[in-house]
Amino acid sequence: MGDPDLTVEGALTDDLRDWLVAELRYPVLAINSDDGPPSQSVMWFDLDPDDPDVILLNTKVARLKYRQLQRDPRVSLLFEDGLEWYAMRGTVTLDATFQPALEHIQGLARRYGSDPSRFEGQDRVIIRMLVEKVIRHA
Repeated sequence: MGDPDLTVEGALTDDLRDWLVAELRYPVLAINSDDGPPSQSVMWFDLDPDDPDVILLNTKVARLKYRQLQRDPRVSLLFEDGLEWYAMRGTVTLDATFQPALEHIQGLARRYGSDPSRFEGQDRVIIRMLVEKVIRHA
């Protein structure tokens, strides 16, 4: 017997993409840590304009998160709005082309109301999450 409030999709629908960007959202990224329990981070995100099933995130190369994602690219990303939430599962690829990654985080900073110049000189990586499963609770 299933939960009538839950639905499962195989990809990001147009309606879900619209919901994700309808307002400023702060998803929680869960990654597999070396010692067992998941590690979670609140993130800034953007949607890939060229691939409807990819969510873009960003991190510093020096962070543990980057090394953990290199080791195990399986992730979960949770977006919530009260009791309505979307849990997305997928795998990531890491694009460590530093100048585009720096430009990406600066674009995210502008979108989230932060100073883009604070990221100058940082070695950054774009996290490209391919969404393979979406679990919705409404």
